[in-house]
Amino acid sequence: MKKTVLFLLTILMAGMSKAQTTVAPDATGMEQTAPEWAKQVVMGWNLGNSLESEKNETAWGNPKTTKAMIQYVHEAGFNGIRIPVRWMDHVIDQSTMAVDPTWMARVKEIVDWALEENMYVIINSHHEAWYDRNPYYDKQEENNQKLGALWTNIATEFRDYDSRLLFAGTNEITVNWSAPTTEQQAVQNSYNQTFIDAVRATGGKNYYRNLVVQTFACSPYHGLNGFTIPNDPVEGHLCVEFHYYDPYDYCGSCKYYYWGNAYKDKGPIITNSTEQTITQLFNRIQNTWGSKGLGIVIGEYGVSCHYTNDDKDTQMENMQYYLTCLVSEARKHGFAAFAWDNNVFGNGEEKFGIFRRTSSGMSVGNTYFLRGITEGAGAEYVEPVTPGPEDNPDGVTFWEGDEMLNWDKGLQLYIPASEFQGKTTDLQVVLYYTQDYDDYCMFQLNQADWQGEVTFTAGGIVYQANFIPNEVYGTGTGTDHVTACSFSAEQLAILQQKGLVIQGHGMRLTKVTLAMPTAINEINFSPAGDNRIFLLDGRQVQQPQPRQLYIKNGKKYIHQND
Repeated sequence: MKKTVLFLLTILMAGMSKAQTTVAPDATGMEQTAPEWAKQVVMGWNLGNSLESEKNETAWGNPKTTKAMIQYVHEAGFNGIRIPVRWMDHVIDQSTMAVDPTWMARVKEIVDWALEENMYVIINSHHEAWYDRNPYYDKQEENNQKLGALWTNIATEFRDYDSRLLFAGTNEITVNWSAPTTEQQAVQNSYNQTFIDAVRATGGKNYYRNLVVQTFACSPYHGLNGFTIPNDPVEGHLCVEFHYYDPYDYCGSCKYYYWGNAYKDKGPIITNSTEQTITQLFNRIQNTWGSKGLGIVIGEYGVSCHYTNDDKDTQMENMQYYLTCLVSEARKHGFAAFAWDNNVFGNGEEKFGIFRRTSSGMSVGNTYFLRGITEGAGAEYVEPVTPGPEDNPDGVTFWEGDEMLNWDKGLQLYIPASEFQGKTTDLQVVLYYTQDYDDYCMFQLNQADWQGEVTFTAGGIVYQANFIPNEVYGTGTGTDHVTACSFSAEQLAILQQKGLVIQGHGMRLTKVTLAMPTAINEINFSPAGDNRIFLLDGRQVQQPQPRQLYIKNGKKYIHQND
């Protein structure tokens, strides 16, 4: 008899729970779109290493968060806060993914404090190894069921909160931080869809709430080559999230002490990541996702404090400059950017602290970081201009600048494996450059792991790693050229795993694009009366090769001379 009563009671409770998690949609006060929300975040801050710590809030050495801490951050100029949360350690029933009411109340308390300061708030699911380190098909169904149930419970608790509060479904899904496989990208995309479906199904304000989905590993590069926008019944209420600690050898592993062309006279800088790199990447993101109505969230960014004793002041100023450049570009593009602050200070890796959090109060722990963010936040949003074919005829600009190739002393440009994934053999890596030396000028393509040379085709000729412009165009200091490199299916497959590095000597590289032949600008074709010679894709050549098809005087011809 007791078992029967208990069984009936369980069914009744399950029915009540289901009824409570689904109500009619409520659009009241939820009109703000995701891009509009993102633009409102002038300065965003992460409550790092707290609620996402193992087991409890103070496990990683930080004190319990207080209302005074949130007020202090807001008074310092931050009007956005991202609250990373680990939920599984507080799940009391994995069959329903029910969360301990005490933990749920604690999260709500901190959210409420932030909203009382009129801050924009994101809560997420963070450091959940059960799914974020298992992006595999054999775990996909189980993990999606749990993730959907978890977000049903979270969303139900916060359903009546206004539009200032956003939910972010996952965090950094990865295996070993390398480029994801097709399987891993697909599983991440399925997590995003499950999250959207679960939250929308709870109804109320959640049906219209702005939600945040993630790229694989929260990498912008993996996202540009594999992120799929989830299906959402509500238009204009999705954000995509990526994190930015680039270049990692400067921001994370601290192998370089200077960043940016403005500081290249101070010491060695990473030449494949400069001020222009940020601008160009954010342009690509805006054109790829922003143009489709998605809000853009930089969920984490930062540079670990690192310096040498002989030039500490300049290096601290350089980190301030880096943050100013990053935040300024985020503001210009309308991205909501949240600085990572783990309350760790000193010199070296993982020193991302901005504010000192103690049980007795708050203070500024790194004035350079705070100044850099504040200065960058002063930039104003710039309405994007959608490029037409005539604006960017040669495809997507990967890098642009003015850097000398001089083997290891000059530019070595890395194109990550993620840029080649999802591409076909129609892809061309197009180099724009100037010959600077009469005697010796070349560029060389290698695998990014330096374990092999890259075979490519340019102008119908196959090259093994090395391309010597003098042999194609003749000598001529100061002459500008464009060379498009294409790859066999076998070589492309290697690049999709290894990536590409461009180095060389005696030439100044000004731009590298990733293009498809159909994107090459045809207006450069030689018209009648013009003796210049062009390839069929519109690129001018100085010395045509035998038995190749060209255009001259507006007509096609095959060059016969040896």
